[in-house]
Amino acid sequence: MYWNYRILKLKRPQSGSIYYEINEVHYDEDGKPKYWTESHNVLVDDGLEELKETYEYIQNAFKMPVLEEVDGKLIELK
Repeated sequence: MYWNYRILKLKRPQSGSIYYEINEVHYDEDGKPKYWTESHNVLVDDGLEELKETYEYIQNAFKMPVLEEVDGKLIELK
């Protein structure tokens, strides 16, 4: 199983309003998105070079389709 950073389209439970978030997304053996981390500390790392690498990984999220949770599954928006 592998992971990367992706942009998720989410809905606030209380208001139903839509918002976007960058999270770690983990994939199953078939390469389909399985789950995401809900940590909001994306830009935290052990050193400056590691933080720079994390930032570069996050930039790649903007090159991929946005994911949305539908019925408990992550789907790519077209």
